[in-house]
Amino acid sequence: MSNSVTIRVPARLHLGFLDLNGDTGRRFGSVGLPLSEPETVVTLSRSSETIVEGTESRRAGEHLSTLCSHLGIRGQHGLVVEQSIPSHAGLGSGTQIALAVASALRTLHNLPLDIGGDATLLERGGRSGIGIASFERGGV
Repeated sequence: MSNSVTIRVPARLHLGFLDLNGDTGRRFGSVGLPLSEPETVVTLSRSSETIVEGTESRRAGEHLSTLCSHLGIRGQHGLVVEQSIPSHAGLGSGTQIALAVASALRTLHNLPLDIGGDATLLERGGRSGIGIASFERGGV
């Protein structure tokens, strides 16, 4: 059992929507691509108390709390956001940090990954799946 997990995830560019009204059967289908930089890097470890540090610590801490409650995890954690994608720059920072925290928590506790389910729980990917797809498949 690991005591620490580090997750690195790429930014993404959203290039546009394919079908806003759902005529093709896929509402908000979109085009985009992942980038190798900038990236979000989070490290989650077992701890005697829950401490969240680094850039975007408020948002990351909220995600950690929501996930622990949902998954029934009662242990304490140290979460360090070592690097984050700039917020409100159109690079997917919100989705990437949410999924990085979710994946780190699931990996640390030997739980199966559920990218789609965690995205829904954390209210990510409601209009575009580019951030989720780039999280699953990586950068260029």
